[in-house]
Amino acid sequence: MIKTLTYLLRFAVVLLIFVHESHLVIAQSQPSPAKVESEQNKALVQRWIDEGFNKQDVAIVDQIFVEDLTINEAVIRRENLKQSMRRWFTAFPDLHVTIDRLICDGDAMGLWYTAEGTQRGEFEGISVTGRQVKWRGVDFLRIKDGKIAEGRFLDDALGLMRQLGATLSLPPRPNKP
Repeated sequence: MIKTLTYLLRFAVVLLIFVHESHLVIAQSQPSPAKVESEQNKALVQRWIDEGFNKQDVAIVDQIFVEDLTINEAVIRRENLKQSMRRWFTAFPDLHVTIDRLICDGDAMGLWYTAEGTQRGEFEGISVTGRQVKWRGVDFLRIKDGKIAEGRFLDDALGLMRQLGATLSLPPRPNKP
């Protein structure tokens, strides 16, 4: 009888531990709403880069951006963003963007990227050079109601222009009497 009670007691303890551990696993496997939102926001930005830039599908802008968005503190329409993207695709038809790092903090996203392509069209007044170029940048984005509502885009424009052969010259100094 004591053996049976000892066995049952051990069985009960193991069962309690199993139930407790299972509950912890179940509790841990349920992501928090903030984590779910972060993952959705990351997927949204990943989609913009993969489909919008790497597949050159400007129609994605209508799906993932609000109609009137703020870019570098100026309110523009989605059509303006699509025109800007087309300008890049015309100048660099093989444009490819790689996400180096993607960070999410609630509705704020930080995207570090590397872009590369071959200049096959006029760009910023520079005639076709056929040069392969590579530059880096960072975008800070704000997501609102599942769409990108604001962006601040910073890139190494000077480095890109230098790779295309542009030079920087200062205006002449005025003559002093």
